[in-house]
Amino acid sequence: MLGDIVFRVKACATVLFALGAATVSAQAVTAVEYYNKTIDAYFVTARVNEQTALDGVADFQRTAMTFQGVAAASATTSQTKICRFYISLATPYTSSHFYGRQGTDCEFLLGQKLAGFTYEDYDFATLQPTAGVCPAGTVGIYRGFRAGANGKTSNHRYSASLATYNTAITAGYVGEGVVFCATGATPASGTVVTPPVVGASDCGTFLLSKSKITSQTTVSVFGYSNVSTSTVAYDYDLSPVIFNGRSAARQTTNTTQLSGSSNVSVPGLTFFQDNANDYTVLGSRDPGTSPPSDTYFEPPYVYPKKFTTGQKVDYNHAIVFNPSQPIGNGTQVGTATFLGMESVTVPAGTFNACKFKIDQTTRYPGAGSTSVTSFTTWNMPGVGNVKSDGTDTSTVPGAGTVTSNYLILATAIQ
Repeated sequence: MLGDIVFRVKACATVLFALGAATVSAQAVTAVEYYNKTIDAYFVTARVNEQTALDGVADFQRTAMTFQGVAAASATTSQTKICRFYISLATPYTSSHFYGRQGTDCEFLLGQKLAGFTYEDYDFATLQPTAGVCPAGTVGIYRGFRAGANGKTSNHRYSASLATYNTAITAGYVGEGVVFCATGATPASGTVVTPPVVGASDCGTFLLSKSKITSQTTVSVFGYSNVSTSTVAYDYDLSPVIFNGRSAARQTTNTTQLSGSSNVSVPGLTFFQDNANDYTVLGSRDPGTSPPSDTYFEPPYVYPKKFTTGQKVDYNHAIVFNPSQPIGNGTQVGTATFLGMESVTVPAGTFNACKFKIDQTTRYPGAGSTSVTSFTTWNMPGVGNVKSDGTDTSTVPGAGTVTSNYLILATAIQ
């Protein structure tokens, strides 16, 4: 059990070390809701250039509601592209947007050639509900419609929670049910939200750091503590190879762990794509098995190369083993939130590090195993993980529920 917990702890730290997100077959995008106080209307956009522009306009305020989709250009066959129309009419006064689905709404509205309707291309892609129910592991996004009256524009509002949806209905919107299924979402807060500040508090991620980090890991279970020391050396081969059908570069790790009176060396490979603004982490390989054992993330981890304070990245993917493992494939759902820069002192020194909060749930349905992990990690740009502190609660058939606490501290960096 302790060995399995330590493995998951290190896996979480590896995810954070790779914090940099990207785009291949499934480029993640975040749709953000704004409230226009002048016309009393709501607007959603997944376009970063529009978000940047609106954050500088006093009449537009973030509501905190966001949801995750993928870029329309990288939509898979299971996802539906969502198009956008801008509706502008003098009589009745209308200044609003409508999001429609490819295959139904988009083509129909284009064919109608309605006055005042301007097609604005596809904005993002999501999964769709079946009879109002979203697939497991996704979040329903509700839509309500308010007809124009008394000088107010007609308006569609999208809600990431049933509570916000019901509040909108009370305020005069007509409920239209769940229209999108997002891989992650944050509901509206009911208060004005300050947009992320770009500047000194930004955190650049550091997938290509070549530091050699020695860490001390303490895991406490049932009141007993186990302390271990390990050193991880990183290297990279950027020449492209094919991994799980995709072109990728390789990050090589060699972990040396003190076990008893001897050192045990454990090699590993992480496969990723280095893009202009983000990284995609496709999976990993254990070359120490015969044949080598691969782990695929489907869809891959997608992280930006630069975070602003308060920025969140949601992930929801399958964990697929090749060749198959006795525990079967798994699923993992989580959120990484950048909390800001913070000075942290560990045995290796004092660092002005990027502080992240990670919450994730990992399930292996075939084995009946569930692990809920919550941890805070401090990552030094150009160096790597210098501290992680968290809790893991695992439920395993025959063993019950076990809660463990862990602390990882960098003791030396080369």
